[in-house]
Amino acid sequence: MKTMVFVNPTAARGKALPMVPALKGQLDQLGLDYTLEISPSADALPLLVRQAVAQGYQLIVAGGGDGTAHIVGAALIGTQATLGVLPMGRGNDFSHALGIPRDLAGACRILRDGIPVKIDAGRAQTGQYYLNMAGAGFDGEVNRLGNQIRFLKGGSAYTYATLVELFRFKAGLFTLKYDQGTWQGKALMLAIGNSPVYGGGMRVTPNAKLNDGLFDVCVVGDLGKIDFLATFPKVFKGTHMSNPKVFGFQTRRIEIAVDKDYKSYADGDFFSDLPMTLEVVPQALTVFVSKEKSPALI
Repeated sequence: MKTMVFVNPTAARGKALPMVPALKGQLDQLGLDYTLEISPSADALPLLVRQAVAQGYQLIVAGGGDGTAHIVGAALIGTQATLGVLPMGRGNDFSHALGIPRDLAGACRILRDGIPVKIDAGRAQTGQYYLNMAGAGFDGEVNRLGNQIRFLKGGSAYTYATLVELFRFKAGLFTLKYDQGTWQGKALMLAIGNSPVYGGGMRVTPNAKLNDGLFDVCVVGDLGKIDFLATFPKVFKGTHMSNPKVFGFQTRRIEIAVDKDYKSYADGDFFSDLPMTLEVVPQALTVFVSKEKSPALI
């Protein structure tokens, strides 16, 4: 399969770039028919992806983190090309949900030995897509701060950001319109999951499937600080739903409004201002995954 590998040099705060020689060695050893290109920037990736598809590349690989996979994957929606993912970023939650191993050698083997599966995507009213998770409220502020942190790696940066924001964030009055009706109430945040995991391993929508045609939504109500601190560690095992102020539901479409100036983040980056409408696009994208099916796929 004719393969184009794009490496985002800004992934993992620039730490992806030194991995390129080892990456080339693995790809050569596997005998793949590939071209490797280092993108001049993340912003240049959509155009480069479209050019690669026009040139007949069948497998387009995103070498980076969740943001890189998001950009490359969104650019492939509507094409016949398949997305491959190499976890060379900081959080790598999307690749984890797909069952792609964290080690470079294992991830590269999937490009040769894996199988294609179709997954859903989320689409906003603006036409923007996301692949993994969108959030609004406390979640957005944690994402913003987590992206700025330089002195911690992976999930540790987002755990630290969560604890910092806890002491300054105020709940907003949300209005949610979804398939089953309308909910209005005070909440710290909501997460709209296409997959179970984000934020460096937080299983915020633990039962979400990437290809079931549904969002899994988690609403975190107006928890006090002590209640939040007691509940937060449970999110890494997905048992936070046991708190009566945390609840979830599934829907194909959701309209989100709030009385505060919250921002929505998706796949680790700024996504949209609120209010916002999201809908599932079933089987929007083909992705290469391991033959040993991930629990996040049906």
